Amino acid sequence: MLTLQFGQCGNQLGYNFFSQLSNDINSRDKILSRDDNYNYTESAIEKWFEGINKDGYRLARTVLIDTEAKVLKNICRQSNLQWTYRSQNLICQTSGGSANNWAYGYLIKGPQFKDDTLDVIRKEIERTDRLEGMLFLLSSAGGTGSGVGSYFIDILREEYPTKTLIATTILPFSSGEVGTQNYNTLMTMAKFNEKCDVNFLFENEQIHSICTSILKNFDANLNNINDVISRKLAAIFQPLENYINANSLVSLIAPHPNYKLASIKSVPYIPANSSIYESSYKWHSHICHLRQTLRIGSLNDIIDIETKKISHAPYEKSYHKYCTSIANVLITRGTSLKNDPIVCDDFEKNDLYPKWMTETRFMHFNQKRRLLNQEKFAALITNNSQIHRSLEIIVERAWKMYIHGAFLHQYKKFGLEEDDFLHSFAKVENIVKNYRELEK
Repeated sequence: MLTLQFGQCGNQLGYNFFSQLSNDINSRDKILSRDDNYNYTESAIEKWFEGINKDGYRLARTVLIDTEAKVLKNICRQSNLQWTYRSQNLICQTSGGSANNWAYGYLIKGPQFKDDTLDVIRKEIERTDRLEGMLFLLSSAGGTGSGVGSYFIDILREEYPTKTLIATTILPFSSGEVGTQNYNTLMTMAKFNEKCDVNFLFENEQIHSICTSILKNFDANLNNINDVISRKLAAIFQPLENYINANSLVSLIAPHPNYKLASIKSVPYIPANSSIYESSYKWHSHICHLRQTLRIGSLNDIIDIETKKISHAPYEKSYHKYCTSIANVLITRGTSLKNDPIVCDDFEKNDLYPKWMTETRFMHFNQKRRLLNQEKFAALITNNSQIHRSLEIIVERAWKMYIHGAFLHQYKKFGLEEDDFLHSFAKVENIVKNYRELEK
């Protein structure tokens, strides 16, 4: 898998992600045999790293793109005794960022980066025996992740039409980040939905709530948020016993071209001072908790069960309504025992899926080896009707800005036209419409 990191958020997230991957590779599950540990480690190294540099560090299979040097310098200075970046894969210009402007990133900065970036990507692909796909890491709020990222999803879809392109898009906090974030997100979602195979959406606000409510980290910062997102990504992309590559995973998650969005619900997140109590929870509690993340409130409100503590008490199913899913894929990491089996029949029930969805709607994969030496970890990849809600809010806010002409001159001066805005509104509104209609 070739990872492409865009902008400040994408590069900071990428650093956390590769650090967790490397920690997971270096950890050893004492319950498993030496051969099982070795096979897992070799598969993970082959997937994410390529070769070792002269100092004995693993070289991450990733390309870092940014319009400011500060972030790249900072993450490269951080001490790490396990892995590092190939210096030639750091692509940066010192001309002062992308002005939090999708148009500047897409129409100006993107073309400036094109030749250098494509050259590095080709060299990375040539070093691999088998390329599973490309994983984009970016935020939709600023100008580099959104604009330059969108430019390269266009270019790489054209250059590699048969390769699997997977996006990880971080949606901004509802307020307090960037004044133009709703425009930038609108344009990004329109472009990525058209060009990528699946887009994993993460909401900063929701992940921050996990940090404060579950992990009890009341001073949670972006680094803490990136740690949570990284563990979710590691849970679904680290090797599985029944080999499944990126293309197979995408075909299960996004089997219909009108529904390319997904989120990752995971459990458990355990505060450091509570880790000794982890073994008190059985798989049944974890699976039931993930099922409840698909619940809809009585007034059609979202109940964010993922930010609530796991309960030992049985859930009363008869009073709950669940959102409609295009697909659900459950990935469990840890050993299933006779007195602690992994039973996931509830995810196969017809009431979770539209009647016209007759193909494989639910799959479960288990990896006996622990993730980051945590006794149990479960991740539910879900493509369901709740996903449209955050986009609907973004579209509404972007429209309010647009009809008052707010910031439009900043986009038009770099070549973005009225039609470009209207086409993006139409595309994202169509995404929202498709997902909303699943609820009927």
